[in-house]
Amino acid sequence: MPFFALKFIVQYPKVKHFTDSQLGWLFDERELPFWTYSAPYLMRNTNWLQWWGGQRTRSLGSIHVSIVDVRSADAYTQGHVPFALNISADTFRNHLKDPAALARILGPAGVNPAHEAVVISGAGITKESALAFLLLEQLGQKKVSVFMDTMEYWSKRGYAVKKDATIVAPKKVRHDLAVPPVEYRATPGKVVITDPKSTKGLYPKVFIASGKTVPAQAVEGKVVHVPYTDLLNDDGSPKPAKDIWNIIAKAGVPRYAELVCFSDDPGEAAVNYFIMRLMGFPDIKVLVF
Repeated sequence: MPFFALKFIVQYPKVKHFTDSQLGWLFDERELPFWTYSAPYLMRNTNWLQWWGGQRTRSLGSIHVSIVDVRSADAYTQGHVPFALNISADTFRNHLKDPAALARILGPAGVNPAHEAVVISGAGITKESALAFLLLEQLGQKKVSVFMDTMEYWSKRGYAVKKDATIVAPKKVRHDLAVPPVEYRATPGKVVITDPKSTKGLYPKVFIASGKTVPAQAVEGKVVHVPYTDLLNDDGSPKPAKDIWNIIAKAGVPRYAELVCFSDDPGEAAVNYFIMRLMGFPDIKVLVF
């Protein structure tokens, strides 16, 4: 209350006070999010990327973003964000169980593990962008996010679209705009597992079947079914937080658990991994067969 009172005193133009309870907020007919997403910074938009990953910031020598475009080579050459590095989704998928080999590809391609890696797949959260997000986190990338807008929207905003491949080469002068290759020193985590019994968290383990159907390969323990498509809008954006809470609660996902997402398609499990990270669950993994 003191915060809002102060804003009112200094004549802030839009100050409102919600008088209902948290439960009332959750069921508010105006579809307000319940506490919104816990980690909204996992999603980046056009304005953010154009500034922090664009030429102006780079020309000042302040580079903290690696843009990872996981679309096909054909889609990339038809038009991509300036300074984007084309590392196809297949590259990530083919190295799902070999993160060290993936790291040896990322460094020379210009992905800096000390940067925020922004993944672009063309349409928000897709199986491809989510899988790249998952594997970059597995490698220990400092920060990872997903670009939510499309290239069409980017160009409609009047921002430059490139067709030539981004130059990856050592800098010759301080303000050289080439993306320098680096040694990608991976510090692999345990967010990707191949043995469902290999980890034990502080809370009970719950498996989330993430595809349209539950995989035929059985796992021992509690299994709930949350198809990843139920958590996304048609444009690839996550549904409002309150809707996601309702969906996962009805499916039987407890608030405190070691969550293990799995599916016949690891990309589907990766989408649910991303959504659970977005919602703030502290212990999430993906099981790959």
